[in-house]
Order: sequence, then structure tokens, then C-alpha cells
Amino acid sequence: MAQARKRRAAAIPAPLKNALSLHRAGRLGEAERGYRATLAAHPSHPQALHGLGTLYYQLGRLEAARDCLAEAVTRKARLHGAWYELGNVRRDLGDVAGAITAYRRALQHAPDFAPAHCALARLRDGSDPAAEAAEAKALGQLHARSKAGTLERRDLAWGLAAIAERAGDVEATLAHLAEAHAVDAARQPFDVAGAGRYFDALAGALDADAIAGRAADGGSGSELPIFVFGLPRSGTTLVEQVLDSHSAVHGAGELRLIGDLCGDLERRARQPFNVAFGRLSAADRRGIAGTYLKALQSRAPLARRVVDKMPANFLALPLLACLFPKARFIHCRRDALATCWSLYRTRFDEPHRYANDPAQLGAYWRLYDDYMKRMGELLGDRLYSVAYEELVASPEPVINALLAHCGLEPEPACLAPEQNPRPVTTASTLQVRRPIHGGAVEGHRPFTDALPALREALEGAA
Repeated sequence: MAQARKRRAAAIPAPLKNALSLHRAGRLGEAERGYRATLAAHPSHPQALHGLGTLYYQLGRLEAARDCLAEAVTRKARLHGAWYELGNVRRDLGDVAGAITAYRRALQHAPDFAPAHCALARLRDGSDPAAEAAEAKALGQLHARSKAGTLERRDLAWGLAAIAERAGDVEATLAHLAEAHAVDAARQPFDVAGAGRYFDALAGALDADAIAGRAADGGSGSELPIFVFGLPRSGTTLVEQVLDSHSAVHGAGELRLIGDLCGDLERRARQPFNVAFGRLSAADRRGIAGTYLKALQSRAPLARRVVDKMPANFLALPLLACLFPKARFIHCRRDALATCWSLYRTRFDEPHRYANDPAQLGAYWRLYDDYMKRMGELLGDRLYSVAYEELVASPEPVINALLAHCGLEPEPACLAPEQNPRPVTTASTLQVRRPIHGGAVEGHRPFTDALPALREALEGAA
């Protein structure tokens, strides 16, 4: 076995080894060049296609990712990881049947591959009871054999939680979720007090006069950006889907542009990014605004509005208000318990450390809520709120009011966002394929009633 692994490693071309290393380090641009160099010298190399397809998926280039991964498994059918990634891509493109097929092919070649078991369990909807029962049995057996506290055990617990939730088994659902979250909490603990100090520093960095002055000298007059934000699972994907259904709007998804800017500011200044931003010159601010607008325009040159739907951009509101005084800022809100339950039950591609413990999750929601109240005082009516419960109860008036706020005329397509075929790469990729409905408004009750630590942390919250 060891000798076979050595032979396989030796067979990997040097450019591909380098690309894989760069990819693991998050240097995606360099990794892409490495994969392409490999494919130039070794056309249709399956591992290079797999790596490039996975990279494209991370970048949100779903059609390109699908093509690369499909070619990879055509060239080498036993690449179970490529089948798994192909399943993820098909799921986000709305091809549920194709995703199920890909996950099952991954398990055909690697029966103990936990991520595919988890993905398949979370994708099922009860429409194929015999197949789902067999899959659940296999998942349960693998979970019983796995080692407690491992990432494999975590992934399997996520899958079992999804099966238990569909069956309405509250106790089993919460037990499996607690096990999955405990693995991540042990690896990446969350500091609520530290988060509170950070939020306070960000909120207090710039007052209303400072924002107005910087917007007048260094801000852009462009009306192109629409920022949609809030906690994850608060309706941000639905709001973006509604807006993208308008003929004048392009939904660009969860862009990392502002997050990368904020991270760079903090690394350079070793201060919270809103503080560091306040010390930039007008020329620097104009440069940042121009670079961001070019990035938006490159995604949709003909659009009148482009939506940046990164939920965490709520933390950067003082910065964004300086850069784009004519942008629209859409805050998505949802009932506190419903939001927190949805966060707790959802397996995200990237960790949300605050969601691993119910009490900490409730405390984080309060930090967010206090921060947004301060932003409301700071920005006034520039901050437009959309309540999820109102949107699903009365779609037409809420959607038309949202469009009017964005300077857009009503269009019928915005009232049927489920018919929009655009790729969706967030945790709501399946939900937005369905007509707007209120089924999720009260669905949390049986589960949150059994989470006293969360209810206590959110007592009195709306």
C-alpha cells in the first residue's frame, strides 16, 4: 500500500504538485495558473481537472467547475473526490437528481467517504423512501464504526441530524447536531467577550460627521452597488434572488471583495478595519471605491445595479457608507430564535464558530443586534430593512417597496424568484428554487423549545 502511494505521488507532474500546494494555501490565482500549466503539458490530466474544477467551484464559476469535474471523472471514474465536488456543483446549479447521482458514484468508489454520505443525507427530501432508508442505514453503520471527535465522525453526525430532523425526531436531531458542533468547537473555540470588544471598536470608529465628510471627499457617486447583508439564514439569498430577477439587476453573490479589503487593512494597521479605514487619505478612498466598482462592472457590464450579498458586510457599514454614499444598504432581519436555529442546524462550507454552542450563538445574536441598532442611529434611513416574516407573508408589497427603494420599477419576474435559473452557492441553494412560502417561520419551535440555553440567551429578543 505504501509503495503504491509513493508510485502515485511520483507520477504527479511537478507543476501539479505546486498547484495543489498553492491551492491548499489559498493562493487561488497562482494555483489556477499551475493547473493550467499542467493541462497544457498533460491534456485531460484527471487530477489537474479535479483541482481546477474544485478551484472554480470555490470562485463561484459553476459552469466551468462542472465541465472540468465532469471531464475528470470521464478520464478517471474512480476519483471519488471529483464525483463529490461534481455533486456539489450540480446541487448549486439546481440539478438535484444529477447531484444525487454524483454523490452515489462517489460512494460507489469510496463507500466510507463521509462528506458524500453527509451531502446525500442533507439533499434527500423523502421522495425515494427505499433508497433513503438504505443510505441512512449505511450512514448509521459507518457512524458507529467511526472514532469519536474526528472530522469523519462530525460529517456523519451532520448527515444523521438531517435524517432525524426530516423524521421529526427532536431528541436525535439535537444529539447529532451537538456531536457535530462539539468537534468544531474543540478545534476552533469562540470568544464571545473578544467578539464584543471587536464589534464595539468597529461601531465606534466613525461617527455620522466623519462618515459625511469622507463621503463628500473621497466617496463615489455611483449608484451601482446594492449591499444585502445580515446574519446568515436571515433571508439574504431570497432577497438577492428577488433583485436578480429584475432585468436591470445582476446578483453577484457573496463577494469577498470587501472582506479582503478589511482583512488587508487590519493586517497593515494592526487595528480594527473601520479604525484603519478612517485614517486613509481621500485619494486612497477614491482608489478603493474605483477598484471595487470595476470589479462589479466586470461581472455585469450592462447592469444598472449589482448586488453584493455577503452577509458579514454589516460589520463594514461605516466604511461602505463613506465609499458609496449613493449605494443601497439592505438589512435582512428574521426572528431571533428562527435565525439562530437555522444557523445551528446548517452545515456551512466555512465555519461559523459562534454557532457551535447554543448559549454562545444567542450571545452573538445579541452582539449583532446591538451593532445594527448603532448602525441604524448612524445611517438613519439609508439603512433599509426587510423582515423575512413580512416578505414571505406578503411578497408583492414588500418586494415592490424594496424595488422602489433601489430605484427600480416593479417587474413580474421579481414575484416569482424560484423561476430564476441563476446558480446559487449559499446554504439556501435548494430553498430559493421553491416559490416564496412561510413554511420556515414556525418550523423551529419544536427544536428551540428543547434548547433552553439558546432561549435563555435570547430572552426578550424579537
